[in-house]
Amino acid sequence: MRRWLSIAKATALEILSEPLSFLLMLTAVTMTSLASAFHYHQFGEATRMARDAGLSFLFLAGTLTAIAGPLKSFRREIETGTIQMALVHPLSRTTFFLAKCLGAAAAYFVFALIVAANTLVIVRGAEIGGSMAERTGDIARLWRPSFALSMATAVVPLVAAAALDRFARWRFVPTAFVLATVISLGGTVYRFNGALLARLAPVLVLATFPAILFLAISSALAVKFKANAAMSIIAVLFIAFVPAVGNYYLPDALSKGGCLPWSYVALAALALLPAIVAALFVGIRFIRNQDIT
Repeated sequence: MRRWLSIAKATALEILSEPLSFLLMLTAVTMTSLASAFHYHQFGEATRMARDAGLSFLFLAGTLTAIAGPLKSFRREIETGTIQMALVHPLSRTTFFLAKCLGAAAAYFVFALIVAANTLVIVRGAEIGGSMAERTGDIARLWRPSFALSMATAVVPLVAAAALDRFARWRFVPTAFVLATVISLGGTVYRFNGALLARLAPVLVLATFPAILFLAISSALAVKFKANAAMSIIAVLFIAFVPAVGNYYLPDALSKGGCLPWSYVALAALALLPAIVAALFVGIRFIRNQDIT
């Protein structure tokens, strides 16, 4: 059990140490903040642009993170031969594969937590700005403290992690991820709105399901194929999935202060579960048949 957890932890830290992982997170946070900053009209709802921007970048950047992380991690293990050292210990190939997938999922959820928390901050800022505009008759704008907290999630970790890397020898990317997590979660506490969290929580949870599916597919393909071939297959599957996203999130249910029912979230999880299990099963078959010795 300890060995299994060690592999999962090492995989999560490995993925979170990748510059690409941090770059995707930084892009998602920054673009969500900036897209919402140009909120010069309401589109019929004060928070719509902020909400849609956050969900879009959570889906796109999150799915890319879920694909690239395990793909690079598995290929590095196989191509450098370190997988042989891991399997010298009393650890089955199935357990090794599932432990790597668990670690990749943990790394993804750190990413998702940061982007989701930042989305709550920026939507709260749009909500407050919309309320102020209704009272004053001005054009709806983001509430400045919320925008500042959102941008701090992107800027402060860069500066602080660079300083800690330079003077204290702390690893830049993992340190930046920790700082971004703390700042984004801290931002949600300021002017916290429980009703807003209850309304957005179902769709934020829903956004993680496709990423986990592609994480399982990426892990399975990484065992069997080279990185370029695996990425080509995943790209085809992703392009085929994208047209269904509009219906998947039920955008009309979120309009005018609406909320997705948790029953729909549960049904979506049950619908995707067989595909996730199937991808993991294929990955287990691939690694069992892989010539590692």
